[in-house]
Amino acid sequence: MTVKQVEENSVEQEQVLTEEQAELTRMYEAATAYKKLSPWKWMSDNTVFAVRNPEDEEIGYCSIMGTSESLYGLALFRGAEGLESLNDMLLERDERYAWLHRQKCMMVTYEDRADIEKRDWQEIKDLGFSFRGKNAWPMFRAFDPGLVPWTLNREQVRFMTTALEQVMIVAERVKKDAETLAAPRSGQVLVRELENGTWKDTWRDPDFILKRPVKVMCEDQARLNDVMERFPNKKGHWETEFFFAPVAVQGESERPYYPRLCLWVDRLARQAVGFHLSYDDNYEQEFLNHFLQLIEEKGARPQKLIIRTNDTVDLLEKTAQRMKIKIEREPKLVYLEEARDDLFEYFMKNDKK
Repeated sequence: MTVKQVEENSVEQEQVLTEEQAELTRMYEAATAYKKLSPWKWMSDNTVFAVRNPEDEEIGYCSIMGTSESLYGLALFRGAEGLESLNDMLLERDERYAWLHRQKCMMVTYEDRADIEKRDWQEIKDLGFSFRGKNAWPMFRAFDPGLVPWTLNREQVRFMTTALEQVMIVAERVKKDAETLAAPRSGQVLVRELENGTWKDTWRDPDFILKRPVKVMCEDQARLNDVMERFPNKKGHWETEFFFAPVAVQGESERPYYPRLCLWVDRLARQAVGFHLSYDDNYEQEFLNHFLQLIEEKGARPQKLIIRTNDTVDLLEKTAQRMKIKIEREPKLVYLEEARDDLFEYFMKNDKK
């Protein structure tokens, strides 16, 4: 085949690409170049800088993965909520399983052929790409709190492409000058921004979420008063927490979600008191009603509730105060974690059947 024929074939191939396929092609080309660059060889995953999406101004905080040599790629944490989830992981504030359900980000990771899903393989094949070797196949996923990881939509494809291209520019500069990401003022983050058609560096304070905790009040006051009157005695120290269940369910949308689960364990008796799964957005009232139900079943209020997370305190504090139940904070709940692991194992085993 002559050079002219090759060029003609290339033009033909470009002509049959749809606009969406062209966007995907550019993303895979950027991911291929990023893998070839391998910036994790000189940059650690706790080095954070950012790229602003020129389409909607959202900031994506970049974390280069590969230092641990167990997972290679790029994570793009979206906005203030994404940055908060990144900080939780870097500071190891999240318990086992929790990071998967809390993060708000997009990722490209490099997988073995056997580890990519059928839809990824088909997309790669349809676009005419081919990859060989270990950790060679790019896989793109969007992560959102409480939702199953999902393929990128077109807007996300374009942002991921832009981020990969800008990250490579920053990484090559860091390779030449380790002080590239040294902030002029403590706490600031380098942000790549498109201004008047030109990409430039700006230094900005990160967009942390500053929100006041919402203390939940039990809506069924009649039932709460009834339980207080009928069960004045107190017995037991209950460890409690709520989190996302490990098995997803299908809702009304195409993308499955993880229901929330609240677990109670009596530390003195060293046994589970009960658990409740909520498939509803009104999970907080469900968990409070379940708490009252457990008191009715046990015939007594707990003497104290032992809690690890802020979210669980916000859920139970007002009800506990009303019922004169003491709340204690502890960084680790041994019996609850054991019960949770057993419960998760049960869910996972039954999900495979």
